Amino acid sequence: MHISRVGELKLLKEVRERFSSTDADILIGIGDDAAVIAPQKENLVVTTDMMNEGVHFDLSYSSFFHIGFKLISVNVSDIMAMGGKPRFLFLNISIKKDTEEEAFWKLYEGIAYAMDIYGIKLLGGDLCSSKNDMALSATVLGTGSKIITRGGASVGDRIYVTGNIGDSACGLEMLQRLTDESKEIVKNSIRIGDTETPPILQFSDSPIHIDWNIAEPLLRRHLTPLARDSSEIAQYASSMIDISDGLFIDLCRICDESNVGAKIYLDKLPISYEMRFAAEIMGLDLLHLAASGGEDYELLFTAPTEDNLKSQISNLKSQRITCIGEIIEKDRVVVDKAGKELPMKAEGYQHFKA
Repeated sequence: MHISRVGELKLLKEVRERFSSTDADILIGIGDDAAVIAPQKENLVVTTDMMNEGVHFDLSYSSFFHIGFKLISVNVSDIMAMGGKPRFLFLNISIKKDTEEEAFWKLYEGIAYAMDIYGIKLLGGDLCSSKNDMALSATVLGTGSKIITRGGASVGDRIYVTGNIGDSACGLEMLQRLTDESKEIVKNSIRIGDTETPPILQFSDSPIHIDWNIAEPLLRRHLTPLARDSSEIAQYASSMIDISDGLFIDLCRICDESNVGAKIYLDKLPISYEMRFAAEIMGLDLLHLAASGGEDYELLFTAPTEDNLKSQISNLKSQRITCIGEIIEKDRVVVDKAGKELPMKAEGYQHFKA
C-alpha cells in the first residue's frame, strides 16, 4: 500500500507510538508543537545534516534501511567529533507519496536500529510529501563536558586516525560498477554485516567478480557506516574532526582553524586488506582512495607528544588508532616511501564544485 493511502496522521501516530520514550532530561517529547529538554550541567552540542536522493544515496543499490541508518550515523559522527555524547534526535523527511508503506517503515527500522546503537531518543520533526526525489534531514543534540574543536592543534602534536581509511570510497566505486543483479543482492543483504549465504558479486564492465567476504566490509562501510565513539579519545585530543569529505581536505580544515601546518607519512596510512584487494581488481589508486575518499566517518585528531600520552593513546581498547604524522608550523606536506616531501593536495568531496 502506498503511504498516500495510509495518511500522514496515521503514520505520525504510529511513529510516536514506536518511538515514545522517557528520559530525565526530556520535559516534553513527541506530540506537541515543540520538544522541551533540560540537560543537566553539561554543554549542549547540536548538529544537523542532510541526505538527498541522487547526491548522497542511490536507490538502485541502497535500501531504505541503509538510508535511515546512515542518516543517523553521519549526524552522530559530528557530535562524537566534538567529544560529545549524542542524546536527542529530530527528523525531517520529504518522501514521494507513492512510496510503499513497507519501504517507509524500513526507513524507520534503519533509524531505530541506529538509535539503539547510539542510545539516542527521537523527539520530533516533520514529514511531508515530495514531488520528485526523497530528501532527509536530521538534527542531533548531544551533551559534553570537554568539547574538542578543530582549532586546538599545536606545533609538535601528533596526528592520529581511527580505523582504516578509504574503505567507504572503495565500496562506492564497487557499487557503481556492479551489475543490476548484484546491486539488488547488496540492496537486500547488507544489514550491518548480516548475511545468510555469501554471494558472488559481478561487475558490469568486466568479467571479473568479487567474493562477498572481500566486498562486504567495504560496502557496509559506505552503506551503513558506524560513527566512532570519542569518549576515550577526548581525554587526550587537542583537536578533532570526523572524516566525511576525505582525509586531506578534513585535515586541512584542522590546519586552517588551528593556524598550523601538517606532515603526513603515506606509508603510515591505515589501509585494510579488503581495500587493497578490491582496489587492485578495479584498477584504482590506493593512496588516492585513502587520502581523498570521503564518508569513512573515522575520527582524525591531534594530541601532544609526551611519551606516556602516546602510549596511552596507542593502547586504547575501544578502537584501533594509528599515528600518521605530525603538526608543523605552516606547510602542508606528504612524505612518500622514499622520504620525498610533496605538497599536500586538499582533495575530497565538495558540494557545488564544478
